[in-house]
Amino acid sequence: MQLELKKQIFLIIIVFLLGGMTACSRKTFESAQGTAEKEIVVEEIAGGIVLLPTLIQATTLEGDYRAMARLGLAVTSYAEQGDFRQAYENVLCSCVRIQVGEHYGSGSIYRMLENEIMIVTNRHLLQYWNNDCFVTFFNGAVMEGTLMGVSDEADLGFISIKASAFTYQELLAFKNVRVPVNVLLDSDHKEKTESISGGDKIFFVDIASDWRNPVCIEGEVIAPMMFLEDFQMEMLYGKGEAVPGMSGSGVFDRYGNYLGMITGGTLQGEIAAVPVELIEREWKKIILNE
Repeated sequence: MQLELKKQIFLIIIVFLLGGMTACSRKTFESAQGTAEKEIVVEEIAGGIVLLPTLIQATTLEGDYRAMARLGLAVTSYAEQGDFRQAYENVLCSCVRIQVGEHYGSGSIYRMLENEIMIVTNRHLLQYWNNDCFVTFFNGAVMEGTLMGVSDEADLGFISIKASAFTYQELLAFKNVRVPVNVLLDSDHKEKTESISGGDKIFFVDIASDWRNPVCIEGEVIAPMMFLEDFQMEMLYGKGEAVPGMSGSGVFDRYGNYLGMITGGTLQGEIAAVPVELIEREWKKIILNE
């Protein structure tokens, strides 16, 4: 608990400092080109010339993005009131549609890094991945990507897209999913986290059917972890109408926390999702080589 509190205080301080510097610099000096420049103010006093200190450099969109990516702050907002509509609007910028040949599915931005955007989706969709495949973001931007690897333990894999393919204004509009803090701190352990329980409300986003008109689909947790024969592993099991193309779609709670990724559904309105604890472990194994 003390570690989590210290981390939160640290991030708050960093955000305050960044925000303060940005606001201060923009009020003090504004470049016509919008780039960082220095200005030396010259003031005449009693017939003499005094050189005032150099003003703080104005920040740029590139600087803002790189700072957020380095500090892990490019994350979807938290819906404090637990409102589904607000949580849905917050997470939409992390949702993507994935076209793989004649197949299509969904995915989520898992990490926004300085030089690349990392997307997580289902392994069964990535088995068809080639140079003609592409990803469509919530704003309609379409980009090719590189398959970084798939898990041999679960139905998941990662795609990388170069950040240089976007403007910094676009990059600042994208956000990665909000992985619960307890998962980030404890992902190496296989104990079940108690962030959700049976009966909790959840939702998913159907962006694959039509990215111009994404749909929020509400559901409910049946069991945070249940061994399912079809997958031969423990999965997040819940209620919800998953439509074709939603393989890889994120599962969120009403605050916008990322709980897992849809992998299968039934005609009875049930879904099975790879839990976020496993996704985080595989991220460290496949991408970070830990």
